[in-house]
Amino acid sequence: MIEYGVGPAGHPYHRFGSGDEQLLILTGVLDGIGWWNDPDWLTTRVLAEYYFRAYREYDVWVMARPPGLPADADAAEMAAGYAEALSALGPANVLGISLGGAIGAHLAAETELVERLVLVSCGAGLGAYGRQTVEQWREHAAARRYRALHMDYIRTVYAGYRRLTVPLLYRAGARWLPEPEAVGDVEQSCAAMLSFDGAVLSELSVPALVVGGRQDPMVPVESQREAARRLDAPLALAPGGHGIYEEQRKPVARAVLPFLDGRLPA
Repeated sequence: MIEYGVGPAGHPYHRFGSGDEQLLILTGVLDGIGWWNDPDWLTTRVLAEYYFRAYREYDVWVMARPPGLPADADAAEMAAGYAEALSALGPANVLGISLGGAIGAHLAAETELVERLVLVSCGAGLGAYGRQTVEQWREHAAARRYRALHMDYIRTVYAGYRRLTVPLLYRAGARWLPEPEAVGDVEQSCAAMLSFDGAVLSELSVPALVVGGRQDPMVPVESQREAARRLDAPLALAPGGHGIYEEQRKPVARAVLPFLDGRLPA
């Protein structure tokens, strides 16, 4: 099943999978400048066959934030929109990546429709380098230096061979790199990531799992451990950086799938 469009509460989405149980995937700070918020068949196929292939036995919704975020929107306010979407869709497991994890945590606090929560590359807050980096991204976004933002992002999030190869691909295809549909959305997403301090994690009782990269420069292992402590949740670490959901798709899936199935990761 392949489906895409604009769903409840104005959220662009890509949907795929064969299961009845819903899995809602929330993406990170570049949600507003990536391919996520422009639903089409090709992007949905890439998500289904590459990024999130391991989860196709679920009814998977990769759901972006609506274009035109309020100027003061933080992770909690962004979560309110997803809560409205879930009220229409019904209960779901939630997997949040980076800022998506912060939003997912607030979503679990906002509604009882979150059955299980997975935080990927999201701890109790950014480390010092992560804060400096996201501030730089926010400055790029404010100045509409979108190519520089893309290039800085991909040089930062990868720890393996992609750190060398992907920038070359981006340079070759620079003219096709997307720009935000709504000016200000990326800047506001960066501000929301900077303001997230993980306090909401201590309020949650939903079953949770924290997954992170041992070499993540943005959210260091100490922050990931603190998030797991506040959630009273297991922590699964794998070699990789902030983009571990792509760099280490199989190890991440080996942790996440048993958890979603009601078993803790080994």
